[in-house]
Amino acid sequence: MTDYEIHELMTCRVAGEVDEQGVTVMGSFTPLAYASYMLAKLTHAKGAYLVGFDAVGMAPIQLSFTGAEASAYKGAACRWGMLTEINSIHLAGHGGVEAVSSAQFDGDGAINLSAIGPFATPKVRLPGGAGAAEVIKMYRKMIAYFGNHNPRTLVEKVGFVTGTRWKVGAEARREAGLQPGPIIVVTNLAVLVKDEDDKPFRIESVHPGVKVSTVVENTGFELEVPENVPFTAVPTTEQLELLRTRIDPFGTVKFDFVSGKDRLSYLKGILDAEWNRASAAVTS
Repeated sequence: MTDYEIHELMTCRVAGEVDEQGVTVMGSFTPLAYASYMLAKLTHAKGAYLVGFDAVGMAPIQLSFTGAEASAYKGAACRWGMLTEINSIHLAGHGGVEAVSSAQFDGDGAINLSAIGPFATPKVRLPGGAGAAEVIKMYRKMIAYFGNHNPRTLVEKVGFVTGTRWKVGAEARREAGLQPGPIIVVTNLAVLVKDEDDKPFRIESVHPGVKVSTVVENTGFELEVPENVPFTAVPTTEQLELLRTRIDPFGTVKFDFVSGKDRLSYLKGILDAEWNRASAAVTS
């Protein structure tokens, strides 16, 4: 088995949720989500319809802090504005998959991207949800991912509800005119799933080497623990080859997993690598 890093396992697990039903949407540049969608498009979901950076029907791209947006538009069928995208996909019930992350996430599936502490005088002011509230409520699948599974992020109740699933169970969602589908959480420790309103998240799998007790201890809300919890499937050789050579050769996804004090130097390394490649292409 080829060695892998945890961000690669998480990318492959999120990619497994991408299919050819509805539209797969990428919001702001979130490297792990983008890599997951590209991986799915190049493997099991070649017919997946992608929208990213307002580029509609985009082809698979290579992750880049400097060139991803231009690449998305170059291979797309057309370009929409944000209002058209929200009305045509988010609110029209055509959204299939979009992965989100947040500062806080709770046992009801609510996210907080707004503020930590009192909203009027917060300890931390966060960037806000943009279209996240519509995405997690209206889409067929709600997928959330977190690079650091801990009780400060996975909390009992979020301090501010930026968005929530509202209805979770399949029948309740159908009755409300919403697409039925689960909430899936992928972290650096495990995969959690919630598909019923009156039951807690259950542990679907733990990653190789992780104990179930570690997941429970690091989660701020109640978890259902099945009698037998399997390990999460590890990346295949093909998946790793695509991620490392075609999708993310500069290690952009790993940026989200680097500690705060090391992020500036890591980002500089990525930008230098991108610049050097561009310079070589111009002079060759």
